[in-house]
Amino acid sequence: MNFNRFNVGDLVVCYAPPSLRSVMPGNRVMLRSGGPEMTVCDVNDQGQALCQWMDGESLVVNAFDLECLTCYGAR
Repeated sequence: MNFNRFNVGDLVVCYAPPSLRSVMPGNRVMLRSGGPEMTVCDVNDQGQALCQWMDGESLVVNAFDLECLTCYGAR
C-alpha cells in the first residue's frame, strides 16, 4: 500500500472570532457563527447578555451566553 504523507503546513487554519469575556449595555455584538448586528441591553449574573436587533420591521430580543458572542464585525 502507498500511503500519502502530509505536512502540518498543508493543513488549512480555520479562524473563529474570539468570544467575549465581558460586555456592557450599548455594545454592538454578533454571534460568533455570524448573524445580524445586535445591541446589548443588559447583562445578568449567569454570563448572559440580553440583546436586541431588527428583523425586517420587527424588534427581536433574546439572551445569549457570552461565549457565543463576539464584537460586531470581528473576523
